[in-house]
Amino acid sequence: MKNLIIALMLLPMLSFSQECYTVARVGTQIEMQEISKNRIVFGIKQMVEDIISDKYELCMDGKPVTVVVQSIEAPTTGIELGPWTKVSKRTIVKLLIYMDGKEIVVEGKAKSTVEATFIDLNNDKLPFNKTTFSSAVKKAIEKAL
Repeated sequence: MKNLIIALMLLPMLSFSQECYTVARVGTQIEMQEISKNRIVFGIKQMVEDIISDKYELCMDGKPVTVVVQSIEAPTTGIELGPWTKVSKRTIVKLLIYMDGKEIVVEGKAKSTVEATFIDLNNDKLPFNKTTFSSAVKKAIEKAL
């Protein structure tokens, strides 16, 4: 009788079990001077694991998820009016995610803006912002999953 009660209590948990995933590989097809490949890969792996764990279960022998960074673009636009300058840089990250046998191509965007008066920006360009890059990657991963 005791075993029957335990079995009946565990039955609902088994029927609602989620799929289990593991981040098998994160790679990049690009080279950047501002960030090393290892740092890009490590940061993205952590983000993918965090976002997957919100919706699914993570485990060592789960279904593999592979992420490849296809491109990183950071076009800069600006306006200068007398002593006032406004410069914006939009970071665009394109990812290729393999999950459940599907190939998902996704793009994430983030923007950073600087407003200045009588300040010389380095050749009128904003430096590469790692926080903006991270935000663009996170948006892309959330879009895909």
